[in-house]
Amino acid sequence: MRTLSFDGGVFDEGNGWVYRRVMNWTLPGLLLGVVMIALINVGVFQTGNVPAIVPRLVALLSVVYVIPSIFAFPTAWYLSTGRTRLYKNSTIDLYKKKIVYHKAEKLVMSKPRYNIYSVTQLRKVDVQRGWYILHGAVTNETSGGSSSELKIPVAFDNMHLILEKARYH
Repeated sequence: MRTLSFDGGVFDEGNGWVYRRVMNWTLPGLLLGVVMIALINVGVFQTGNVPAIVPRLVALLSVVYVIPSIFAFPTAWYLSTGRTRLYKNSTIDLYKKKIVYHKAEKLVMSKPRYNIYSVTQLRKVDVQRGWYILHGAVTNETSGGSSSELKIPVAFDNMHLILEKARYH
């Protein structure tokens, strides 16, 4: 048996790429907002040395870029942190003929609630941006249900071992 655990670098490249991209695009907007507030408080825009177009451009820039950044950056950070907290508590166990995914569904009082999925007869693995979709006999060990596919986020180390277990990948 081999256990795959959470890897932050794999998460950033795989399932968390959208959060990182949003944070990278909006962080300069936050810094620009701080600079704008500092310039306004110093009184740079009230002196007669500044052309009339500059305050209008600053206002336009703040409406188009700074204000959305103020809302988008914390939202992306919060969602990314929530995902990583769940993925850190999740694991994947690889056996010879079975894959068991211990998925942390939510944290209650800092203790995870798990749904345990087992995949046997793995036929195919579809690799998408941020997800591995496993096709085979999937059983939800927690509730007893079954399906034909399971979606696993790209957030764990050595996920290539899952591809090697499939007949077609």
